[in-house]
Amino acid sequence: MELNREQKRLLMLHEYKVGTNAADTVRRINEAWGEGTVGKTVVYDHFKMFKAGNEESV
Repeated sequence: MELNREQKRLLMLHEYKVGTNAADTVRRINEAWGEGTVGKTVVYDHFKMFKAGNEESV
C-alpha cells in the first residue's frame, strides 16, 4: 500500500505529538511502511513546521 501525502503528514504529526524525534520518525515510518516512504528532509521540514505551531495540512 502506498501512502498519500496527507497520510504521511499524519504519521509524522503523530510521531511529533508523542515525542519521537525527527531521525527516529524517519526510521520508524520507513520500517513500518517500506524503505523510502519518507525522506529525512521531508520529516525535518515537517517537524520544523509543527514546532512553529503549524499542524494543519500544507
